[in-house]
Amino acid sequence: MSRRILIVDDEPLNLDLLSQELADLGHVTENAASGADALKKMRGFDPELIFLDYQMPGMNGIEVLREIRRQDKNLPVIIITAYGTIERAVEAIKTGADDFITKPFDPEHLAVVVKKALERAELKSEVEFLARELGGRYRLIAGESKLMAQAVEEAKKAANSKSTVLLLGESGTGKEIFARSIHEWSDRKSRPFVPINCVGLSKELLESELFGHEKGAFTGAQQLKRGKMEMANGGTVFLDEVGDISQELQAKLLTDFSRRESSNAWAGISPSPSMCESSPQRIVIWKRQLRAAPFVKTFIIV
Repeated sequence: MSRRILIVDDEPLNLDLLSQELADLGHVTENAASGADALKKMRGFDPELIFLDYQMPGMNGIEVLREIRRQDKNLPVIIITAYGTIERAVEAIKTGADDFITKPFDPEHLAVVVKKALERAELKSEVEFLARELGGRYRLIAGESKLMAQAVEEAKKAANSKSTVLLLGESGTGKEIFARSIHEWSDRKSRPFVPINCVGLSKELLESELFGHEKGAFTGAQQLKRGKMEMANGGTVFLDEVGDISQELQAKLLTDFSRRESSNAWAGISPSPSMCESSPQRIVIWKRQLRAAPFVKTFIIV
């Protein structure tokens, strides 16, 4: 899987060598010749991993690492140096580095270091996301009536499907609990459950929430943003109160659902490899009459 990797080193030759090694592994790289340059490029490039030289003029690697950790505690950072000592390695790890490697790089060892750093970061991100979203509030549906039993049976069938699920019902009838239960009953339960409240969002903001945007895509878009479809990555996207958005945007959403694609075409950016590999299931809440009637066939209705 291709990832965005920022390389920070004041030696042009080292930048070129490491950039080529990482490109050979299939990754996209961006180079920075100083700590200040790296912090600036972080905002536009949005790296998923940083290689950071220990010894640089101006801000050294440890100082840059401290600033990175103030901005993002989870972004994986690997310290690189030509002078590998136990003291430096301990200092780097204590400051928040994920790993510490010495120059020159062995290609096989480099590949292992990159793979492990990215895997640890992804696992940590998923655990924190799930803990934050599910917290102590999650519970499965309880009820003994015949109608409730029928609803639960239909919801469990929907959980085993890859189709978009439409939940209909008035406010306060437990639609979100059903949505979370469908996610928990499915084989996607180990992946994120990502809720999006559609009420009050403009077309541009909703598109940005779903699919992300490029820097400068619209007024106020000051940096690259990942969409929640990408964050879900094989899990479930929960769209709350889709009936409150414009009919035009409803039609666009439903068309996207019918295609079963995770496309960032609306936002003008290309989908990441992770999005293409595992499209999330969509669960939609609708308390009003379905306005885009031709698309009813798109849904499993619960």
